[in-house]
Amino acid sequence: MVAETRESMTRMTDCIADSFRTAFDAGRRTQEAFLKTMGEMWRPHPETDLTAGRGERVMREWAPFVGKSMETFAQTCDTTFRAGTDVFKTACDVATKGPDSDPYESSRQVWDATFGAVRNNFDSFGKAGAKTMEHCTAFCDAILRPEGPRPATTPGKSAKVGG
Repeated sequence: MVAETRESMTRMTDCIADSFRTAFDAGRRTQEAFLKTMGEMWRPHPETDLTAGRGERVMREWAPFVGKSMETFAQTCDTTFRAGTDVFKTACDVATKGPDSDPYESSRQVWDATFGAVRNNFDSFGKAGAKTMEHCTAFCDAILRPEGPRPATTPGKSAKVGG
């Protein structure tokens, strides 16, 4: 009974994780397609080359920034979900031991699993926060660094926007 429950919970957890990953990947592809389309629609004019170049740089750096942040979020969700599932499995295992088991030992197992999950979740959130700050710093550095020299434009022609 316990082995069947454990196997069933493991399959369910893996199915949920796969579904979440599929949804995450679909969202990321949709966002990248949207940003690409917006970038293609927004063509700079000669008098707005500087602004357009900065806007292009922001858009070019935004997708990787959001992708990294979403990946960090997905990893954190997966870690915390698995920790919660492990606590649930431990509680099920303890509940199936029967009336002859030591209540102190049973309670101790559940509490140890619960506090282990809490520690794991705090650690996971702390690491996710640090990664997010690293991503924010990299994003800000990329969009705020000075641009190189821009080629001169001739009347009626715009400079190629680069970064």
